[in-house]
Amino acid sequence: MALAGNLNSIQAVLTYYILPICFIFGIIGNLLNIVVFCRKHLRTNSCSVYFTSTSIFNCLVMCFGIIPTVVASYLSYDYTSYSIPYCKFRLYIVHALLMMSRSSVALACIDRFALCSSNVHIRALNQCHIAIRLVVMVCFVWLLIPIHMLVQVTIQMPARRCGASGSYSTIYGIYSAIVTAIPLMIMVIFSSMTIRGLQHVRSRVHPNAPTNSSNVQTTARIKKNEMFNL
Repeated sequence: MALAGNLNSIQAVLTYYILPICFIFGIIGNLLNIVVFCRKHLRTNSCSVYFTSTSIFNCLVMCFGIIPTVVASYLSYDYTSYSIPYCKFRLYIVHALLMMSRSSVALACIDRFALCSSNVHIRALNQCHIAIRLVVMVCFVWLLIPIHMLVQVTIQMPARRCGASGSYSTIYGIYSAIVTAIPLMIMVIFSSMTIRGLQHVRSRVHPNAPTNSSNVQTTARIKKNEMFNL
């Protein structure tokens, strides 16, 4: 009991003091990302579309996820534990926005792979209008896939906890593990393929060859691609 009380006290302190600080720095950081990637010389870059979308989704996640938690800690009243519609909507929208953010980063990794590909058809995917369409598709997909949460999630009594129960809690745990792992696997796979693609391109540029305008342009393009993959 003493250990449980200490853990609850630590959690309360973190929520009361640390979480607002994380929220402020998180919002500032994501807003700065949006400002940078919306600059004129980056606005038409497909990768900028993905990173801008990620920053927007992150801001929304913090607004729907962190603000209600902080307000509940200050007021000592969690509205999520008393309103079933709000309980369902909050968990659903936070989950959907998180997956949109992760999927946008995964698409950015695929985009960098496409840029470095020797296949002209794959390189054709590296376009701004295609990036916008894919982001819109990601939004629709992640608004539809977790719709089961609006049906199954509810307030659990007598603890007044907003979440899943019974067999659905097990199913939801498996579902969460799968949908969280997929974007991560995509990032790892396509980032590795991008690195190999860059190494292949660099190997085609002979360092001892006479310097000419073609080699200079090729080297400059490689360096530019590497900078975008940082």
